[in-house]
Amino acid sequence: MNTKTVLLKSLLLNKFPSGSAINYHNGKLYLTGDDANNMLVLDTDYQEIDAIRLFDYSEKRIPKAEKTDFETAVLVNVNDQIHLLILGSASRKEREKGMLIPIADASLPQPFSYAEFIKRVKMKGIGEINIEGATCIGDHLIISNRGNNANRENHLIITEKNFWLRQNEAVLSILPVVIPFNTREFPGISELCYVESKDILLFTMSSEATNNAYDDGVIGDSYIGWVNDINQKLQQPDIMLDGLINLSEVDAAFKSEKIEGVCVESVNGNELILHLIADNDQGESRLFNVKMLMEASGN
Repeated sequence: MNTKTVLLKSLLLNKFPSGSAINYHNGKLYLTGDDANNMLVLDTDYQEIDAIRLFDYSEKRIPKAEKTDFETAVLVNVNDQIHLLILGSASRKEREKGMLIPIADASLPQPFSYAEFIKRVKMKGIGEINIEGATCIGDHLIISNRGNNANRENHLIITEKNFWLRQNEAVLSILPVVIPFNTREFPGISELCYVESKDILLFTMSSEATNNAYDDGVIGDSYIGWVNDINQKLQQPDIMLDGLINLSEVDAAFKSEKIEGVCVESVNGNELILHLIADNDQGESRLFNVKMLMEASGN
């Protein structure tokens, strides 16, 4: 599949730290930061609509040793209502936490621990936990575990949409992710996004000079990858990427930006309109609006 990727616009958010996830719903963008006190709500022109308080730290950024490290968020249907399911990275005990936020009344977030589920994931063979992505495919919740330079393997964790309610019984399987492309550095998965109308699973990936799931490092390149016909491949022993784009080669604006999240605003034929969020490790976030044209090879 051939692709053409164009950067439409970009905006620096100097008051919103450490962007880690972005979701689109009914004309609104919901931004999560891994050490931010608030969830930010914007329109698609990147104008602020609302700020939803999640934590009550006095500083702009929650201290690293204390933060829940919310790294991914996904829209889920619970009791016929749309909620945002936010997950901490689980790279430390204090980060084995999540939050369920009803979109209709975001003032009522429901925190929970998913420590029991993480125990099961470790028993399945993932020794170093770093949850960075999540998306829904049919009745499944797909969660990604990010590798690093010392642990050079990414994984998908397949479970149920309401796994946190039955952590010891929920379906659980783990698939390694294969990247059959040459990259300058190891790219770790930073987010997932399912495009239902195309049956494509999008990945954002980034390289970072770190050998563990806790410490930050010098930011390298960021990527968008994808797997076609993902529903047919969830039963396979591994998941192999069908394509990978180095965003630094698309536009110089992506250089030294650690892409952490992606969502789809619209699909029109083979054209996808995406929003990306990046963390520069300096207490700021940057948004990118991107158009991807995905055409079958030979067209």
